[in-house]
Parts: sequence; structure tokens; C-alpha cells
Amino acid sequence: MFKKIAHIGIAVKNLEKSSDLFSRIFQRKPSKRERVEQQGVEVVFFELGETKVELTQAISADSPIAKFLAKRGEGVHHISFEVDDIHAEIARLKQAGFEVLSDKPSIGADGYWVAFLHPRTTNGVLLEISQKKQ
Repeated sequence: MFKKIAHIGIAVKNLEKSSDLFSRIFQRKPSKRERVEQQGVEVVFFELGETKVELTQAISADSPIAKFLAKRGEGVHHISFEVDDIHAEIARLKQAGFEVLSDKPSIGADGYWVAFLHPRTTNGVLLEISQKKQ
């Protein structure tokens, strides 16, 4: 079951410059910075109520974020929804005809398991489902 919007992911070329920019917009410093080797990214989170904004910079040329930036440039990359049971949601969404990019969740930032739905099955929007690791 989908619970809430966990975060909005924004792909950026320069995490330092973008962190400064969004600090000025939100009038606050980032709440967390993290390197996620498995995803090939470094991220910064801004907490805005129950939702976060995640700025994501590639740390390897073959990461999905690097490919996204090369193709589309900086901007909104994905919307993440927190779920109760990520394994059940992956199965349910696949059964419902959505293209899930992996059969098993991977380690994401901020202590979450994550899986993505391909944009071609979600009206062009990359959706992430996420569950807090137990």
C-alpha cells in the first residue's frame, strides 16, 4: 500500500552549487548528505514537512543519474512513494502490467530499499517505491 510521497528526486550536475541554491530557496541547510555506491550517486536531502527533496549527483559515468543528465540535463528525475511492503508492491505492480525495473529492491539512500517503475508504463514519469529498512 502506498503511504505518502517520500521525496522528489532532482538530478544535478554539481551537488555543492545546487545545495547552495536550494538552501537559499528553502531558507535552510540540507538535513543529510550521503554517498550511495550501489546507485553510483551522492545525495543531499532537504526536509520539508513529511516530504523531502533529494538532490542527486552522479559519482560514476555509468550511473543512471549520469545517463539522465547526459540525455535530459538537470531537473526532476523521479518521485518516490513510501510503501508498507516493497516486495508485495513489486509483485502487485508487475501483475497489474507495470514495468518494474528490477525483481528485487536495491539499497537506496536514507535507509530505504527502493525499486523503480519504468516511465513508459507510468505516463512518462519515473516512479520509485521505497520502504524503510528494518
